Amino acid sequence: MDHLFEPVVTTEHPTVPSARPLSDLAGKRIAFVDNSKVNANFFLSRVSQVLVDRFGIVAGPTIRKAAPKDCLAEKDFSEIAACEAVVQCFGDCGTSTSMSVADAVEIERRGIPAVTVFSTAFADAARIQAAGRGMPDLRLVKIPHPMHTASRELVTRRADTVVDALVDRLTNPASEGFEAAARSAGALASAPEDDQELFFARGWTDGLPVSIPTLQKVRHMIKASGRDPGETVGPLPPRWRIATIEKIAINAVLAGCRPEYFPVVVAAVEALLDNDCQLYGIQTATNTAAPLIVVNGPIVDELDLNARGNVFGQGRRANATIGRAVQLVFRNIGGDIAGETDMSTHGQAGKFTSCIAEAEQDSPWTPFHVDAGFAKADSTVTVIGASAPHNIFTYGCETGQEILDQFIGAMTGLGHNNIIFPTGPLLIVGPEHAATLAHDGIGKAEIRQAVFERARIPLGRFGTSEECAQVVMMLIGNAYMTGQTVALSGGLSFL
Repeated sequence: MDHLFEPVVTTEHPTVPSARPLSDLAGKRIAFVDNSKVNANFFLSRVSQVLVDRFGIVAGPTIRKAAPKDCLAEKDFSEIAACEAVVQCFGDCGTSTSMSVADAVEIERRGIPAVTVFSTAFADAARIQAAGRGMPDLRLVKIPHPMHTASRELVTRRADTVVDALVDRLTNPASEGFEAAARSAGALASAPEDDQELFFARGWTDGLPVSIPTLQKVRHMIKASGRDPGETVGPLPPRWRIATIEKIAINAVLAGCRPEYFPVVVAAVEALLDNDCQLYGIQTATNTAAPLIVVNGPIVDELDLNARGNVFGQGRRANATIGRAVQLVFRNIGGDIAGETDMSTHGQAGKFTSCIAEAEQDSPWTPFHVDAGFAKADSTVTVIGASAPHNIFTYGCETGQEILDQFIGAMTGLGHNNIIFPTGPLLIVGPEHAATLAHDGIGKAEIRQAVFERARIPLGRFGTSEECAQVVMMLIGNAYMTGQTVALSGGLSFL
């Protein structure tokens, strides 16, 4: 196969030089970053005290993030700038790992050595992600996994054990502590002449057979976009490799897209790269989040996208291949590989493909894209980091109010992602329910207000430990400050 039509991009981000190490720690002012993971505060307080007692450091500020998904703010970097080194902890899940890596690389880029603590389950992911950001020799130390369930006695013991390693990483060149990730990232392999076996051997597929990206197919795909094949769409996380229209087209062919689908694929990729979408966090989280694509406007009928029964399911080429193309783009170009950077604990089918359309003609309400400020005649793509769909069972409900009560009840479970992420739930309402709600005077605004007022969980339902109470109160305050209750986390890209 012509090498020009390989779907993979392997060019890495330009190298970011590590900061110079400290000669010693005596008298040095050291900042601490607590990413708000359970037990992180106890771990850091113990580490800080030992560093003061044994090595004579000056304990600088402890910066506590509002949530593990957050990156350090510029005001935090200003505080860090007055210090000579930083200790961060800890990366013991996908999101906390990816955000800690991003912060560590930025701190080092600013000339301050930063050592980050990762649990053994996520150290390899940290190495791979740091390499994608141009710093394969990221200063890190490992502690046993897990940490959030460890007793205080065990947290103290692990903190005492790791101090010497922290000191070593801060006082030696970063390259001396380099340890390659146990898993290789995207290594090429040979295979028999069978094309499909070659694709599988090289890791270019999502586990299903693909369409061969021939010259003619790729050219037709690019032509449908009306854009230059060498045009850069952007660096794609988590390894920040450059995506061009041509490389995206190759992956769209692999996914089985028709050329007329390609503008939707490109629009979805561009939307997912919007900063507000936080794609990097979606890709690297341990939860089940995956990009969900929602298509509106005349293009729904033009492409024969499914907007009705089984909308999240199988059977329609446009839905299946558009969503799959986006996932293959992030796999083959961005380096989003399960077990290497995608650390989802359980995953979900949406990691193969997740693309739906709105049945605008069947709705008593204005279309979603019109609510967002577009004209009804516009064709749009909306993206959101979404968990697997959760069915809301309404058997026996006869009125709009009863249906709304079921919606509210489904949102008050303790285990869903909306407890920690402030973007809120996304309700996909079927035409029958929408008609009943509308008949009883309940529209989108009324649903939003009801969710805001009633979908609340008493603090007493959460764990009673001091640490749990602190985390819950912090999250409640976070959601209140953002003012977000029912909103989509994602950018809109206009076709």
